[in-house]
Amino acid sequence: LAGGIAHDFNNLLAMLVLNIDMALVHYRPSDDVTRYLNSAKNAAHSAKTLTQQLITFAHGEISIRQPTHLVALLRKTVPLALSGSNVRGEISAAPDLWPAEVDAGQIERVIGNLVLNARESMPAGGIVTVSAENVVLRADDEVAALPAGSYARLAVADRGSGIPPETLCKIFDPYFSTKRRGTQKGMGLGLTICHSILGQHGGTLTVDSRVGHGTTFHVYLPASRQPVAPAAPAALPVQPRAGRILIMDDEADLRNTVRVALAHVGYTVAAADDGQAALDLYEQARNAGQPFDVVLLDLTVRGGMGGLEAIKALLAINPKVNAIVMSGYAHEAILQDYARHGFRDALAKPFELEKLIATLDRVLGA
Repeated sequence: LAGGIAHDFNNLLAMLVLNIDMALVHYRPSDDVTRYLNSAKNAAHSAKTLTQQLITFAHGEISIRQPTHLVALLRKTVPLALSGSNVRGEISAAPDLWPAEVDAGQIERVIGNLVLNARESMPAGGIVTVSAENVVLRADDEVAALPAGSYARLAVADRGSGIPPETLCKIFDPYFSTKRRGTQKGMGLGLTICHSILGQHGGTLTVDSRVGHGTTFHVYLPASRQPVAPAAPAALPVQPRAGRILIMDDEADLRNTVRVALAHVGYTVAAADDGQAALDLYEQARNAGQPFDVVLLDLTVRGGMGGLEAIKALLAINPKVNAIVMSGYAHEAILQDYARHGFRDALAKPFELEKLIATLDRVLGA
């Protein structure tokens, strides 16, 4: 049930985010309208976070991980979590901080939850200190039973009232909160979800607190020796694109939104509402000597052929087909293991226009 609700909600968010991105193209960064649109976009991302929390707590979540510079996540997430408050954030990091192989969205969620907790512990205002450093744990180090090895350690420290010892051992329990009833902004799942996410990443979350002095949460993530991929461009690409794209999605509004967005940047786009219709269009275009360069396939189609069945048929027609799987079910294992099924890449809904174009560029070898 939770997965189905999240799937539908993520489809709606995808339409919202893509339409905001297209609207932003028509305004300068200094325009008031740009500020309003960016505020709406931030709200959509917050809604995405809530959806993923529901999925994570309901039955876990499959991570889409890649080597990541953690400082970039801190610089993005900390200001958002503190916006509109009287609490200031201070970020410091080792210049040679090791990257970690993480699902960036999930780790942003962890950081955001911890910073929000720190913010709420200081209602009169104050400073949240966020730091990052490299640590090497030995076999005799006792850090939540983590194995010996290299870790990136993040610390989120507040100067609030602290947590009493009798309470400290319960803070990772579902629905437990140190806040008074009526002041809680969440459902008491924040720290439980943080602990779960970090455990799935091979790391952990620890806490130190002194009454009257404040609280510090430590995030441990296994360091990665793999190179970090270049960051996607921060702005919409200036150069127009060229190519023929086929999109298959059973949600008419989302299908049309993606079609218009891709046409806006120069692609020629055709659309189908299920896998069989996509196969028909693909074969027609191929027979006419105008084959599609990339096919975008929604994984789940109600009452019709979905992406998994469609990719098998497409591979039979053309073993070199460039296909991208899309899904509003962020916990789907196929988003992590897409290549094994014949896809060239994967997109979890909702996605921004920049993300969509960057994925197409990657598949097309631009």
